[in-house]
Amino acid sequence: MRDLLAHADLAGYAGQFVWLELSYDEPRNREFLSKYGASATPTFFVINPQNQLVLAMQPGVMSLPELKQFLDRGERAMLASEQTPADAALSRGDTLMAQQPAEAANEYLRALQLAPVEWPRHQLAQAFLVQALQDSQQWQRCAETAANYASAMEHDGLFVRTVVGGMWCLASADRGPWIDSLFQSLRPFAEEALSLRITVRDHRDSIYRTLMIIEVARKNDAAALKWGDRWLAELDLIKPRSDDERAALDIARVENIQVIGDPARILPALRASEQAMPNNYIASLRLAQMELEAKQYTATIATCRRGLTRTPGAFGQTWLLRIEAQALEATGRKTEAHQALQKAAVAAEQIPGKESREHVLAAIKKLLQPGGAQPR
Repeated sequence: MRDLLAHADLAGYAGQFVWLELSYDEPRNREFLSKYGASATPTFFVINPQNQLVLAMQPGVMSLPELKQFLDRGERAMLASEQTPADAALSRGDTLMAQQPAEAANEYLRALQLAPVEWPRHQLAQAFLVQALQDSQQWQRCAETAANYASAMEHDGLFVRTVVGGMWCLASADRGPWIDSLFQSLRPFAEEALSLRITVRDHRDSIYRTLMIIEVARKNDAAALKWGDRWLAELDLIKPRSDDERAALDIARVENIQVIGDPARILPALRASEQAMPNNYIASLRLAQMELEAKQYTATIATCRRGLTRTPGAFGQTWLLRIEAQALEATGRKTEAHQALQKAAVAAEQIPGKESREHVLAAIKKLLQPGGAQPR
């Protein structure tokens, strides 16, 4: 997303917005992130400077057309002296989305019920209804809604976003008889989304990953590996334009192997990235993850320690130290593993988001107890 913002022509919005980028890792941003419920990155907000209320909110990566639509939506909400009932419900949904997604879903549904046939934001409300159902973990309703809407949507970015949401709901749900039926409905839309040139990399990765997760859950490892090979081949063809893009490709490679596959398959690419980005702790972190999975413990420890010299934030420090502790534990160096976890607990205290901070701290404290075991 940073690469898109760096190259996007947004001159038409000059003077209309004050742009602010906040790092999730910075402790000084904790109050803002907690107030607006930014629990994932990237998350975008348009905020009214007069009352600090959210005018528009959108989670996840956007294409350039989606970004412009998002900014236009925020501007309309700011300038409107009076909104139609449908637009007002849409705005309420945006305000509620980050912290009360179930209520946001009700507002998006209300917007669709109130909207006239010619309302230009039908697909927007449909896509955001699916997102809100996903965020509130209404898995079956989310997948059903996505399959229903996708069948009649114009094949644009909102269609892709709707399909991605539906696929994630299938991948996130416990196994049930309804999943196979809805998978048969959504899979053709997923394949269609992969064929569209407008589908951004983040959404392509999500579609491949959910296809793999669902096939593994259906005990069809051969199909999952086939999707994984196609995904990795696609990633290997990309020549990254920036360190941000290179890091994103590495994240996708790791996510692929974490579903199913041989971690050694991607180690050469990850090592090349770490060398190409000597100041990027993410490159070391991803490499260490896969070296650990490949049981290359000595290399894992060395990679984690390199990563810790690359000025990671609190979350990055915590993650690297936990991986190092796992490798130390696996080689019988239990005292050093315990010390690494203690350092991880100290770092975790500085994680900005309260929910994330408490979750990570609880996991580390459990590991520090006698008999605590590192997850593999």
